[in-house]
Amino acid sequence: MFDPSHTVIIANPAAAGGGVGRDWEALLSRIRARLGAVEVLRTARPGHAAELATQAIRQGARELLSLGGDGTHNEIVNGMMATSPEPGSLTLGVLPAGTGGDFRRVLARSETLDQALAALPTARVDEIDLGRCTYQADDGTTGQRWFLNIASCGISGLVCRHANASSKRLGGTLTFYLATLRAMAAYSAAPVRVRIDGELVGEHRITSLQACNARYAGGGMMFAPNALLDDGQLDLVILVDPGILKTLAMTGDIYKGTHGRHPHVISRRGARIEVEALDPALPAWVDIDGEAPGRAPVVYEVAPRSIRLRGARPELLTPTR
Repeated sequence: MFDPSHTVIIANPAAAGGGVGRDWEALLSRIRARLGAVEVLRTARPGHAAELATQAIRQGARELLSLGGDGTHNEIVNGMMATSPEPGSLTLGVLPAGTGGDFRRVLARSETLDQALAALPTARVDEIDLGRCTYQADDGTTGQRWFLNIASCGISGLVCRHANASSKRLGGTLTFYLATLRAMAAYSAAPVRVRIDGELVGEHRITSLQACNARYAGGGMMFAPNALLDDGQLDLVILVDPGILKTLAMTGDIYKGTHGRHPHVISRRGARIEVEALDPALPAWVDIDGEAPGRAPVVYEVAPRSIRLRGARPELLTPTR
């Protein structure tokens, strides 16, 4: 049951190109009308959502609702996990308002904020996996971050850097498509060595490598069409560099989720993915739920059924659930 007294909304005013902040009073009225007297906190800077999430959990909240984009959802998950919760003891809900909006695609009835608000109080709640990413940060230190959706390395991290530096006023799909074109012009395929669950997958020059808990990234690209949220596995998708023209030709299939038929695509499934960088001069840039904090070497691990999610599409859960 949805309990407003133990629920906190964390809102990012900068989401949707600043639209959340500009329309704040109207948004707050719509939220109150649907959800009642829930507590609402607003972020003030990057990283603040994680701090607010940790604070809310320690003060007794058991469910957090993220009003923002994929980066906001990611920060909130990291704030939740910073409290070392018992698996499945905390619940996340998503009120979509960001640019890329990739994680909302795994939710039922979430095309618009009003639709999500209407569906949320009675939506089913399921335990789902999280991923944990350990990487080399930009300052050379080792960083670690949880991810809800997809973490990757290669050109994808460079795309995120370009997208996050833009105004994002063109919307998710066009913003990320233009950022992809810019990244393609600058990126040189990174040579990496990949292992999954200790087994050598091979050495490849990659366009990108995706560790997928869910299915979508990059403004609607369906990298892992068969990924499930609660199966204790990450879907590994490697796009071996075929050259810029073939990469461009493959883009449409990635949006449709049919890229697996291409000879330059390698797919595996497992619980631990290790990516070793073979040439420091050709970095494989890391992307974690739309944030770009570093580069390979990187390790992706699954943490089975760590939190509960409100409103997941049933077809993205294991059939026995």
